[in-house]
Amino acid sequence: MSSGAVSQTGTSERPAAGSGFPSGVRQSEGPRRWWWLGALLVVASLVVGGTVAHTVDQRHAQRVLYDSQVLTTASRFLHEERSQIALPVAQRHAGAFDDLADSIDADLGVNGAGTLEVTPGTGSAAPFTQIAFEVTVSSPYASTTFAEWVVRGAGPGGMNSQNPGACVLSSSLLGSGRATSFLDLGASGLQPCWPQLWSASSKNPMQPHLAQAGIRPPARG
Repeated sequence: MSSGAVSQTGTSERPAAGSGFPSGVRQSEGPRRWWWLGALLVVASLVVGGTVAHTVDQRHAQRVLYDSQVLTTASRFLHEERSQIALPVAQRHAGAFDDLADSIDADLGVNGAGTLEVTPGTGSAAPFTQIAFEVTVSSPYASTTFAEWVVRGAGPGGMNSQNPGACVLSSSLLGSGRATSFLDLGASGLQPCWPQLWSASSKNPMQPHLAQAGIRPPARG
């Protein structure tokens, strides 16, 4: 066998100069790197999606809580107005509404986070046939001011005829300025306070007269 043949066979079995790995291994590195990048993108999308879902759930829970706080406040103020209007005018106590607001603020069942503030505004218990007050319910989530009233009939049997009600004056949930649309509070809601509630010319004695209680309509936004 000649030396040239041996040399030819030996050179044909050596890898090319400078190649550290077989070509098949080198070609698989690209897809492997893309696989890790795809996995990272999937994880990142899951984290972002979970954060967004948590934020949405948290906002929904805050809204449900605030709706409940407004409705609870309205219900308790209406109950107090019903109690007060059954009394002679001289025995009515407007300060009872301040005490009621303080009790709602201190009620852990309503204000468990300690961030709710209920504030009675302008109002009056002086007219014999009407008690009306404005109330503001504020929290870090929203602020709403509504008017609430009880109108009773005149005369000894007037308590048999009553018109209790409420309307929203303004709410950050509806934008700035005077409320002009329905305030949805989940289980219930409040209509906006219409201009006729300030009219003294109404021929219906059971309609509230908010101006008589000193309640002013909010300015337009």
